[in-house]
Amino acid sequence: MFTRTLLMLVTTAHLAAFPQVLRAEPPAKTKTTTKKAKGKNSAQMLATYTPKVKAALAAQWPDAVTPHLSEFSPGNLVATFKMDAEGKVTEFGVTANTSNESFAKFCEQFVRETKFETPPAGALTDGQLEIPFTFTIL
Repeated sequence: MFTRTLLMLVTTAHLAAFPQVLRAEPPAKTKTTTKKAKGKNSAQMLATYTPKVKAALAAQWPDAVTPHLSEFSPGNLVATFKMDAEGKVTEFGVTANTSNESFAKFCEQFVRETKFETPPAGALTDGQLEIPFTFTIL
């Protein structure tokens, strides 16, 4: 039995599905602009797509992280990853880490292996979409 609680940022809608593992936080800002679709269309596409990214991560998080809990120190990992037009992660960068290197490596591999839906073309900038995300482990 694990004594630590796992937390990951998700929308309030996802909290109901995983109350023992996740907590809701205000959604992080996602950088996105496009020359073809500006204003509300691009923002609406992103607002619709971001919860799908969070749901894809949340769906696999408990099974993926549980076997590795003993390897991680409590803390946060703030990351930014980029997806291409097919939803494949092309870049992953850590902007802050108060856990440990093992948790950072795990989170990168976890994000890269997660299958995401294809993002809406109008939400892409130069063929990519940048998503900031925070993983927390206590």
